[in-house]
Amino acid sequence: MEMGLEPPPDMSQAFKDCIQDLGGSDIKIVIQKFLQVIDMMSQQNRLSMSLKQIRSTFLNEDEERMLNAKRQLTVTFVEPCLSVSMVNLTKWSIGSSLSFIINGDYCNVLKNNRNSLKPNAVVSIWSFRVQPNLQLGFASIKSIDEEEGHIIN
Repeated sequence: MEMGLEPPPDMSQAFKDCIQDLGGSDIKIVIQKFLQVIDMMSQQNRLSMSLKQIRSTFLNEDEERMLNAKRQLTVTFVEPCLSVSMVNLTKWSIGSSLSFIINGDYCNVLKNNRNSLKPNAVVSIWSFRVQPNLQLGFASIKSIDEEEGHIIN
């Protein structure tokens, strides 16, 4: 299964600085994926991350229990344009597989980044923890432009 650049590019300093300004630490790559048309549909209001493509463990035991109980987590989300918003993280069964789903205010993330997030663009989703209570957060970084296929720095 192709997941974009191998290995994924490092996070840019601008994103590291934004996460640090939020009190974030413990940055981990979660997934790198090609955006699908359904990820871009505002009426769907979601970004799916197949558990089969997840690269690192990013949930603590309590968060895992909540998601397995069909509850959701509200998380900080650093957008590709470096705006910060709040979205929800849930776990869904889609077909025969499980996926983490970012939803809630995701349609506004699409609006804020409509000039950069397009089908077939490669994005990297990174997790981080925010002090003082180590709340989960995510950053979405566009790695490859969908039309020209060049790497974004």
